[in-house]
Amino acid sequence: MLGFYSTNEIYQRAFIHKSFNQNTNNERLEFLGDVILSFVVSDLLFFDNKEEEGFLSKKRATIVGRKHLNLIAKKIIPETEIKTNLKKIPENIYGNTLEALIGAIYLDKGIHQTRGFIKKHIYKSEFLQQLKDIDYKSKLLALSQKEKIQITYRLERQKGPDHNKEFLVAILVQDKKVAEAKGNSKKEAEQNAAKKAIKIVF
Repeated sequence: MLGFYSTNEIYQRAFIHKSFNQNTNNERLEFLGDVILSFVVSDLLFFDNKEEEGFLSKKRATIVGRKHLNLIAKKIIPETEIKTNLKKIPENIYGNTLEALIGAIYLDKGIHQTRGFIKKHIYKSEFLQQLKDIDYKSKLLALSQKEKIQITYRLERQKGPDHNKEFLVAILVQDKKVAEAKGNSKKEAEQNAAKKAIKIVF
């Protein structure tokens, strides 16, 4: 699959969710893949762009963001490959599995081939264009600064198991709640809440 046909059991482990096997699963590979992904994307951005740190950080956040990884993983990883005992596979498990696969490729093939995989499937992903214009937090910040309005984000609650958490975030304008929204991560909930707040306040 994806050009990696190794008999190394590390690839099999990359697709095992902890709900399927508590002892032999992909969590350690996911941890490794997350770090490698961030490093490779940072390296590519540094040499491809002359912009300052703020721009690079923002672009990296979009590329390695959960929403982006979920979209890529759902395209390139067949659902049948993911071993889980859950009735329905949550969106985040796709992205987590992709990170675990990156960790497996690194251990089996080394950093050079891992970099090639990341550059092809993630760094130059077709989904980046559609995600580029939906940074509602930045838009809300710019609007609030222009109007000299104080914006505050507040985590109202989080619930659910680790593999399927739900976050509720509220946005306060001058200490008054104006919008709230849910998401599978705190960042996603903040973006959703910011989108609502823009419509309500501005």
